[in-house]
Amino acid sequence: MTKLLILAWGSALAFRDVTGRSLLADFPVKSLLLVNRGKRDEFAALEGDFTLEAVRWNAEAEVAARVAELHAAEPFIGIATFDENLMMLAATLRAKLGIPGMLPNEANFFRNKLVMKKSLSAAGLRTPWFAECTDRAAVENLLARYGAVVVKPVDGYGSRGVEFIRSPEQLAAWYARCKAPAAFEAEELIEGVLYHVNAVVRSGLPALTASAIYLPGMGNIDFSAGAPFVSAIVVEDGLRCRLEEFSDKVIATLGLRDGVTHLECFVTTEGEIVFCEIAARPGGGGIVWMIEAQYGVNYNRVVLLLEAGRSDLIAIPNESGAGVAGLIGFRSAQSAFVERAAKPDDFRDDWIRLSQIDVSEGAFKAASAHCTDFLGLLIFNSRDMDEFEQNRLHLSKRFYDALELRAI
Repeated sequence: MTKLLILAWGSALAFRDVTGRSLLADFPVKSLLLVNRGKRDEFAALEGDFTLEAVRWNAEAEVAARVAELHAAEPFIGIATFDENLMMLAATLRAKLGIPGMLPNEANFFRNKLVMKKSLSAAGLRTPWFAECTDRAAVENLLARYGAVVVKPVDGYGSRGVEFIRSPEQLAAWYARCKAPAAFEAEELIEGVLYHVNAVVRSGLPALTASAIYLPGMGNIDFSAGAPFVSAIVVEDGLRCRLEEFSDKVIATLGLRDGVTHLECFVTTEGEIVFCEIAARPGGGGIVWMIEAQYGVNYNRVVLLLEAGRSDLIAIPNESGAGVAGLIGFRSAQSAFVERAAKPDDFRDDWIRLSQIDVSEGAFKAASAHCTDFLGLLIFNSRDMDEFEQNRLHLSKRFYDALELRAI
């Protein structure tokens, strides 16, 4: 008998759908989950036919040896993960054990920002002009040419380590404190609205693509200001089709055969679509649930089914569903004790699909350190973008009216 190996870095919430049901409850293949030691009890509460084993993800050699031992005793049919931190490990294990799926050379196109941009620009897709930070002169020339650059980790995610540099003095200060310039790249600052485009890919062809906007000033990069994280599905045909077409070209160029993508791109004031970055995994921060609220398809479950060789069980809808699904993730720029906070039951309106409160009275909450470090998350439906904006403002007021923080 074969089973699916699942590498789980983060929370067990990723293994529940928008209704709270376990993704493994009726999964067609027996599974083994490797999880963080501190998360074992959380994962044990999931329903389904699976076994659990706790590991230390910072001890990759030990994990690899254990996986090889388990595979020899009972072969794995596939290896799945939703976590960016584990994408390369999963690819390496597949290569070592002869398991089907994305291998390290393929995974590198979706992890290394230099590799992905070089590949796409060579294929004629618009990407930002960029330079490796080991070449300081090239970065200085980039800054002089465009007036502003973005410095980001070559293989980072979640907007960690991203800085905007607008002067030679700021650039000199960055180099003075950066201990490993080889881990960073710089690119021209693109002025435009950021979108994310999320595709299900089967046999090299996109089967479903969900595009959404990050509301300006409330996107992934705005966590340090404490602004909420807000996104909504794009339903307007013209822009949606253009975003999907761009995504299709990126996927074809990078050669993904089976998987899920999370592409980010800018739309400039002139309407040009410019590549930002892409990952071969579902989006985080509630994006999976927002897409599910719109299309009825949970992208995390899609990953599990694809890696288990059961793409036949992925039901792709003929229509997108009515209205606009969206999300709001509440963030804080200050570290504080929580004096008062909302409860999930405070958000039980029939148009609210999911209410998740991540803080409780008396607890300490550090300032948001990355884009999905939330105080709470709401997934909700609206009739159109006008109503979405009304609902967003209404929900923000309800959440913040119930929140009282005591700064340290």
